[in-house]
Amino acid sequence: MPRIMNLETDPHDRFGDEVPFALHELFYSRTDPRGVIQAGNEIFRRVSGYDWSELIGAPHKIVRHPDTPKGVFRLLWDAIQKGHPMGAYVKNRAKNGGWYWVFAVLLPIDGGYLSVRLKPVSELSGRIQKFYSELSARERDETLDPEQSVAILRAQAEASGYASYTAFMAYALSLELAERDRQLRRAVDARTSMLGEMNEAMAKLTKEQIGLLRSFEALQSVPNNMRIVASRLEPSGGPVSAISENYKASSVVISERLRQFVAGRDNLCAQMAWQVARALFLLGCSRVLPEMNREFREEETHEKIDFAEERTLLAQLEVKGISDARAAMLSAADFAAQMTQQSRDIRRQMLGLDTIRVLGRVECGRMRDSSEGLSATIDQLDSFHDDIKSRLEAIMRLSEVVKHSLTRYLRLEQAAA
Repeated sequence: MPRIMNLETDPHDRFGDEVPFALHELFYSRTDPRGVIQAGNEIFRRVSGYDWSELIGAPHKIVRHPDTPKGVFRLLWDAIQKGHPMGAYVKNRAKNGGWYWVFAVLLPIDGGYLSVRLKPVSELSGRIQKFYSELSARERDETLDPEQSVAILRAQAEASGYASYTAFMAYALSLELAERDRQLRRAVDARTSMLGEMNEAMAKLTKEQIGLLRSFEALQSVPNNMRIVASRLEPSGGPVSAISENYKASSVVISERLRQFVAGRDNLCAQMAWQVARALFLLGCSRVLPEMNREFREEETHEKIDFAEERTLLAQLEVKGISDARAAMLSAADFAAQMTQQSRDIRRQMLGLDTIRVLGRVECGRMRDSSEGLSATIDQLDSFHDDIKSRLEAIMRLSEVVKHSLTRYLRLEQAAA
């Protein structure tokens, strides 16, 4: 499992008591594009402590708790405004000053946004609660703006082994769904288990990507070091100079290939990670929405809320979410296939560099006593080459795991349909 920050649970609260609600209960609310509440369910009304007359037409921030970092809301808002689903742990505040934690799933819809929220119970949720407490305190004490807070949140996701905050929240959602099923004594859902497996594979893939980039960057200085050594060994260093120039020239093509592969905003690894995270989050939503829809059948009618209309909307979103997730999974599978092929291509190109490296080792042996500096440089090349090839192998293997899991999930979905 990817490493999560070692944080304590149950932070001290500065306000009132926790407002209880049952594990099986789900919150629902729908807003207009400005975040003004248009509809909700009885659980939302009851736990928040407000009357419908106070909620309908009010901004959703009426339940915002100051212990939820501003950066969390900035991340949520940025995502849904761009048409992307997003999730987050959120601490809400009730009318009486009490508080309650939720994992919120937010979806953009025609005419606004929709949120379904569940009770977070995983081990991760406790750690995030402590992290939020510390970050919100920093926001106050250091007057951090939302963008600075966002940077800290993203760094936390990366430190936990994820390529993006979306990927981290997709992982969190899969954890919450699995633990919720366990505590409610529900049968293990194979699809939810697969979501967790794919998230872990993607986290490992991201780790290999970062390691590959670091080895690649370190490798760039070696040909220069070889030329410096060659200049000190003249005239016997003439062949070494030629070897270093050949190595540098041959590595230029690989350098560009590796940059496209692992560096920059639109690198192949990042594109695949984004598509997988989006697909996994949408698939997690497809678990939550039908349950929320079933809960609506027990809602009492209210003059300001047409619950039949809300049920229709949820059903439409469920169908759309599954379709969008399938499209994202197919795209991610295509990226996985590209990654496997490009890894193979780069590995073949590395064989050419290996040949030049061996020539350097031969020349080093010819010089004997005068080649101590050259020998150390060749040793560096040996180390970097081995590391790069090892990581390329790992990326190929993990890409195949992700592709296989995506394909297997699609088959499972088709069988269930």
